[in-house]
Amino acid sequence: MRVDTWNDIVCPWCYVGEARLRKAAEALGPDVTVEIVPHAFELDPSHSHPEKVLDMLARKYGASEEQVRQMDGRVATLAQQEGLPYTSDRVTVNTFNAHRLIAAAGEAGASLDLLHALQRGHFSGELDLSDDEALIAAAVGVGLSEERAREVLAGDEYADAVRADRAAAMRMGVSGVPFTVIEQRFAIPGCVDVELYETGLRKGLDTAGAQ
Repeated sequence: MRVDTWNDIVCPWCYVGEARLRKAAEALGPDVTVEIVPHAFELDPSHSHPEKVLDMLARKYGASEEQVRQMDGRVATLAQQEGLPYTSDRVTVNTFNAHRLIAAAGEAGASLDLLHALQRGHFSGELDLSDDEALIAAAVGVGLSEERAREVLAGDEYADAVRADRAAAMRMGVSGVPFTVIEQRFAIPGCVDVELYETGLRKGLDTAGAQ
């Protein structure tokens, strides 16, 4: 069964949603294969410089530091409930190159693995997404060669693919992520509970079995 997901690496709801989707897929049992195909969706393609996430939220929402800490703290609680590392002391950056590298990791069948590695690194505060060396190390860790990772980051390969992913989502009316499509038929907007993801997956299984 194929599941397409649109995410941004720095989106906390995507981070939580991906973990819940994985749990839902595992709940279907070992006899069911769920292929999760990640797609890029930059929330802020114009973001030009690294910025502390709390400063970014305060600027975006016109909120105080206390308000944005509470805002991010709510997501932190959900992340921790899913067993995910999470810190508010992180930096948000332009994710275009990281998305290009995720697409390139598909050459090694590791796009999803690299997405998860970059999400975990970013939200734990241990990985700087604007640091090419950090991106390369993560890519090597999931099976892409160092030479290939450097080659991709030094050029513009997969730039069109990253833009096309976002354009495809926009044509479907997507304005925010995560966004999940099961068997190219059933859409789940936003980050939902594990049970709702599982319900969607079982619906997809029924459809696939009826074909």
